[in-house]
Amino acid sequence: MTGQRWLLAAVFLAGLMAAGAATAPTLLAEPQARSDSGDAAVTALVAELRALRADLAAASRNQLRAQMLLGRVQMQEQRLAYLDKQRSDAAGQVAMLGQISSGLRNQTRGLDTNGCNNAPNAEARRDCESMATMLKQQLADQDAREQQLRTQENELTNALAAEQARWSEFNSRLDELERSLR
Repeated sequence: MTGQRWLLAAVFLAGLMAAGAATAPTLLAEPQARSDSGDAAVTALVAELRALRADLAAASRNQLRAQMLLGRVQMQEQRLAYLDKQRSDAAGQVAMLGQISSGLRNQTRGLDTNGCNNAPNAEARRDCESMATMLKQQLADQDAREQQLRTQENELTNALAAEQARWSEFNSRLDELERSLR
């Protein structure tokens, strides 16, 4: 019996060892699985941090673009106001020169209608003719200046239209940026 006990004990021990050997890889695999899941968590965390950095960089770029566009729009609005004032001033000067030219024309017509021939003497006639010549020269100068101002007014009107188109472009870009931020 003692031999049988030893044999039974040996079989039992062999069974335990076999069972232990079978469970040993799983016991060893659990810490490795925990280690693998820990590495995966760290990898996921690093990926999330990188995504956050990319989002922050994109937001920073968008904010900078928005500030630049806003600055451009403000400068463009100032440019529009400046050009509109210049155009308005030129139009006012054209109107004023038109009134002056009209007055000079009336005076010239008055001299031509009454005629310097009706002057009482030769000296008065020469003074009248000299006055008519001077008025005609002033009228020609006024007409030339008025034409220059009309040309300037047209150029300013065209420049204003071009700047308004640029302003509209900046405004539409701001609209696009606003839509992209939503």
